[in-house]
Amino acid sequence: MSNQNNSVIVIGAGMAGLSAAYDLHRAGWHVIVLEARSRVGGRVFSLRNFSNGLVAEGGGEFIDEHHTRMLAYAKEFKLSLGEVGSWQGQTEDWGAYEGKAGQQNDISVWGFDLGNEYEKMWAALAELAKHVPDPSHPETAPNAKELDKQSAADWIAQQNAHPLARKAFADHIRSEYTCEPEQFSLLDLARNAKLYYSDPDFHRSTYRVIGGNDQIPGAIASLLPDLRFNAEVTSIQNMADQVSVTYKQGDTFHTISSSFAVLAVPLTTARLIEFNPPLPVAHHSMVNEVSYGAVTKVLIEYRKRFWKDKAWNGRLATDQHIVQTWEATSHLQGEHGIITAYTGGAPGAKLSALSDEERIKFAVSVIEKVFPGSSDLIENTATVAWVNEPFTRGSYMALAPNQVTTHWQNLFAPMGRLFFAGEHATIYQGFMEGAAESGQRAARNIMESV
Repeated sequence: MSNQNNSVIVIGAGMAGLSAAYDLHRAGWHVIVLEARSRVGGRVFSLRNFSNGLVAEGGGEFIDEHHTRMLAYAKEFKLSLGEVGSWQGQTEDWGAYEGKAGQQNDISVWGFDLGNEYEKMWAALAELAKHVPDPSHPETAPNAKELDKQSAADWIAQQNAHPLARKAFADHIRSEYTCEPEQFSLLDLARNAKLYYSDPDFHRSTYRVIGGNDQIPGAIASLLPDLRFNAEVTSIQNMADQVSVTYKQGDTFHTISSSFAVLAVPLTTARLIEFNPPLPVAHHSMVNEVSYGAVTKVLIEYRKRFWKDKAWNGRLATDQHIVQTWEATSHLQGEHGIITAYTGGAPGAKLSALSDEERIKFAVSVIEKVFPGSSDLIENTATVAWVNEPFTRGSYMALAPNQVTTHWQNLFAPMGRLFFAGEHATIYQGFMEGAAESGQRAARNIMESV
């Protein structure tokens, strides 16, 4: 293999692009990484504007016990992990609905066992998972087209559970998939159920990197010899024998060429790139039609972890338009603690339209309403609205009805010498693990194609 044929341009220095670049670099390839931001990590974005050295995640947060790639990176770079419990469900989870608040199984609060009614939804979800034998190929499921025509909202409405339990599950959709239930394909819900919820009683352990998840992309980037920041790609020319990429730094345009390219940016950003020749119809439709959710995070540092005195673990599902909260510092010891308000779907879009100050004030007011006096303990705050981030323009992929059967295969299919990577091009959508898996797969496919 000659040096001329041994070159790749990687567009995007998030987990997907960095994983691809790292594997190619270690295999002896000449790799150039172009990143539009002034930092690496993409949607892995750790925030450090808190006291006592506390760190909270503004972006990708959870590493599951089966996320072998992220765990391997943490081990390779000698980074410590802190266990945070399952993101799927924990004891001392609270709900706040219709003016009431408390643990879900507290009959004195709800007048019935909301926890038991909610468990009916999870049991039904485990049954739904059986419709997708292979979560890596949902389009081959026996009733794929029928399921894909329906939405998660259609399915929720059919369940034999208390209306409040169905409302709580709709909030779960807004939280986990960052879209409205009406805008989420039932086939993709079934596919995710196969991956994560086929056993309603099994909850995996979850971890964060102590000191910030962004240490992983930072460590990878430090080993790459040619990473160019503030390099916004404007066009890609995909030719028979090479790929040429034009990018802008400041007021200057540069064009570089290589044997292959990896497009490791969200499809929302890929829509801004000019492709020459134009992408084929199927790929063009995929890039321009695949749906993304909307999400905001508001991170609130309190001088005291008041929730410890309330038999509350920090996890709150609510109809008060912040959707979901959790403790961002549950893996750490100390007096101070941080609560994350994670708002997806239509509420996330509404909060994205607010100023940072208004968004923070709103989230604080909701928690204050449930826990009076908590706002007096606030030390620092921060917020991120990913819809407003110019090189993300959304949360992560949330396939709408009819989009799984239409686009799934093309998410994984290269176009000539251009390969796709990102959390959208993996079975683990929305996770750092998925981004890493897609980047490693793109690198492997490139090396195998020569």
